[in-house]
Amino acid sequence: MDAVELLQFLRRKYKKDSYKAALVGTYKDGRYVEPPPLQTSMYLFLAPLMLSAVPVFLVKNMWLQWAAGVAVILGAYMALYLYLKKNCLIPDEVRVVRTNHGDVESLRRNKLKILENPSALPDDYELYYAPPGVCVARDKRANAFTLDGPLGPVIYFTTGLFARLGPEELQAVLEHERGHIKYRHTHKLLAFLIAEYTLRLPLVHLVYAKYSITLLAFHLIGVAFLFTAVLQAFEFEADRYAAARHRDRLVSALVKLDWNGIVESVISPLAARLTLLARSHPLTIDRIRKLDAVPH
Repeated sequence: MDAVELLQFLRRKYKKDSYKAALVGTYKDGRYVEPPPLQTSMYLFLAPLMLSAVPVFLVKNMWLQWAAGVAVILGAYMALYLYLKKNCLIPDEVRVVRTNHGDVESLRRNKLKILENPSALPDDYELYYAPPGVCVARDKRANAFTLDGPLGPVIYFTTGLFARLGPEELQAVLEHERGHIKYRHTHKLLAFLIAEYTLRLPLVHLVYAKYSITLLAFHLIGVAFLFTAVLQAFEFEADRYAAARHRDRLVSALVKLDWNGIVESVISPLAARLTLLARSHPLTIDRIRKLDAVPH
């Protein structure tokens, strides 16, 4: 199947016609509640790795360096986890109205009225109630992520994700996030960081300090690339978990969320492969192929 045939197949089977705009309302105890804004980046998840370099310069004893470094890794992770846990809003209801009405400003001004009575819209619309039970963050970008910790896992969906996907696709994404919890990916990432730090210290003392401490910077860059590769492997594993019951719905969600990325990676595969070094997620087309959703 060539590039054109592949794109036509995905568009025909998974990328259905969508509405022009969507309104997302979160409700708690029967009242509308504005979800908190939450800006996240993969660089936040790299913070424990980067901060672990600090004890090497502040502490001389290698055992104390190790203890301080492990404490920094665990402390940085716990700070991120507690921040997300504290700002978690789990609404009782998430209401989504999709419409072909093109006046975005009017939709914004009358958001609450439309959510309560979408039949007042002059154009076609659909109303659905999204699966509850996740933390909701106000962010136009469509994103979902999970962290696990001593107070239980936190699963975040952005309002942009609710706006882009239907209930069944959202359920597939939720199952993907539960896959991260099932396979204890957070714990494995922390184990990876601590193991790498333990192996790094002898190199610092026996090689980098002897020849050039600048080598430590190159070491950390290499580990960051390896860290992203581990994250990508975890995404494939979570996909397989979700695909056991929701394969087609998950593929449909992936196609809707990253159609432009799929087109770019199919038309310019080499350029797309080069971006993998700085991505926390695999190429979407690779995820779809591993799910056996396209003919070989």
